[in-house]
Amino acid sequence: MTSRLCRPAALLALLAACGDDGNRDTAATGNQPSTAPTSLTEATTGPTTGDLPTGTTQTTDSGAASEASATGPGTTDAPGTTTDAPGTTTDVPGTTTGGDDCLPPDALILLDRTQSMHRTPDGQTPVDAPAYASSKWSLAIGAIESLTAAPQDDTVRFGLELWPRDPGGGACVTLAERIEQNKTATNPHCEAGEVVLPSALGNGAAIASTLDPTTTLLCNTTPTGAALITAGEHFAANKEPGREQYAILVTDGADWDLSCPDPSPLTAVQDLAEQGIKTFIVGFNGEEAQLGATAYLNDLACAGRTAKGFPGPCVPTADGFVAVDGANIPVYLQADDAVDLEAALQSVAGQLCCGCEKTCDAPEVLFALDRTLSMHRTPDGETPVDAPAYASSKWSQAIGAIEQVVGGGLDTDLRFGLELWPRDPGGGQCITLAERILDTKQATNPACQDAEILVPPALASGAAIADAVDPLTTLICTTTPTGTALETASTWLVDHAVPGRQQYVVLVTDGADWDLSCPDPSPLLVTQKLAAAGIRTYVVGFFGAEAQAGAVQFLNDVACAGQTAKDFDINCKQMGSGYQAQDPNSLVPLYLQAGNGELPQTLTTVADEILQFCIPG
Repeated sequence: MTSRLCRPAALLALLAACGDDGNRDTAATGNQPSTAPTSLTEATTGPTTGDLPTGTTQTTDSGAASEASATGPGTTDAPGTTTDAPGTTTDVPGTTTGGDDCLPPDALILLDRTQSMHRTPDGQTPVDAPAYASSKWSLAIGAIESLTAAPQDDTVRFGLELWPRDPGGGACVTLAERIEQNKTATNPHCEAGEVVLPSALGNGAAIASTLDPTTTLLCNTTPTGAALITAGEHFAANKEPGREQYAILVTDGADWDLSCPDPSPLTAVQDLAEQGIKTFIVGFNGEEAQLGATAYLNDLACAGRTAKGFPGPCVPTADGFVAVDGANIPVYLQADDAVDLEAALQSVAGQLCCGCEKTCDAPEVLFALDRTLSMHRTPDGETPVDAPAYASSKWSQAIGAIEQVVGGGLDTDLRFGLELWPRDPGGGQCITLAERILDTKQATNPACQDAEILVPPALASGAAIADAVDPLTTLICTTTPTGTALETASTWLVDHAVPGRQQYVVLVTDGADWDLSCPDPSPLLVTQKLAAAGIRTYVVGFFGAEAQAGAVQFLNDVACAGQTAKDFDINCKQMGSGYQAQDPNSLVPLYLQAGNGELPQTLTTVADEILQFCIPG
């Protein structure tokens, strides 16, 4: 099966809605020797993904918390998405599983049938009568039918729950009645869901027969918590040894807290997680996202252990995971339209299927390359003497290494991009490598400028990246705005996020001078913000002499914040809005340290590790 595209957005807990619909319902209430690693688990960062054959157990590095304890990173994550605690190792996803290696998992789709689903994703009333194909209700049913169709229903035991339950007797309403007559359902408030089709192989046709956007009824109030409890009861009654179980909640996020705050959806998802059941959160909304549902759905995705970059955007509590404080970037599967919704659901199927090749949407990998003046030196801090090419300079080696990696065929599986920082404002203010080495000209660009993305992440971008930079002609600039560089990367990646597609930053820097020239914004805080958006940051310290000037501690903190540090669960601690190094005085690199001639292998290892968690389809 092939993977599709998707894209995240934002929410919290909605405002007024009539039985979830917008019309108020009055009844609702030190310089270490650097050797190029052969694997990143050996030399650094380890987000490894838990895409194990269904029914197997995942192991983590020593010190990682057990999934049952939910006391910190180290729990199993959503298969094929991100990883357990960074630094752990798992079976490589993307392999074909079948026979005795796996049992097709149970995947119960929990479809929100509340009245707000009559609208379009941007909150308008549909005008495309009589089918109203632009309504969220029609679009959701179409996407679910596509998800569960053969042959995918031979690899996953799909089931279907509608919530709230339709009590019959005309209490719920059709899509046309809701749109054309503004008719309101009169079903009892906050009823449980109903499992209309238990999980089974070959269920695609039955699901298609059960769901019809014109006749399947919409009901009043939004009992999300009760729906999740109904799912838990179904899973408990059908539990089999070795068979994994998943909930797939498809909702527009509207009105749960106004109409049916109890039982708590968050508690219900955390309880499912304690039973080993992960919950995928698909937020199919546009208007509602802007009205406050993001934080709420982010919490559910973290509690369900399927958030993008898990556990990056999540923090453990006594009851289970929740999103980091102030998280306002969707880390659930957020869909703004029909294409996004189908892609979000297909990305889930690509992770769960048994007896098939698990696939994913090719990840985005943005190289953020330090172009500051100190890059003219060699890795051991000397002035190059190998004119005219100065191949021994860090600048030449860095560009050559990136070109080697992106031009070696990996750009068919990874969406590589290139950012240079700081930005070259033009007008001859930055200088060439030769001008810097020979001291014939001084850079005069404004201090602490933002970065520039020369090549946005895309497939087959290797040639474009090679064309965009040349060590002899691409200019280097003054000051070291590391934090601003990471902010530029964050802005682009968040703005272009696609649901189900993982995103990474690879910061290549010599670590020099950031705290003296451009301490604000803090690189540590910006990297923590990236992690909160589900974006991991690999830190490559390409230097030697600068390590002795304090860069080790700084880059250790950034690697921990980026959740890619070596032995993350042992060497990093949570503080405030994210992670930093456990020992602030340690001179042992937790990031990827690359010395003379080592950068190509180091960057290749990063790319290979990212591909270990994702076989693009």
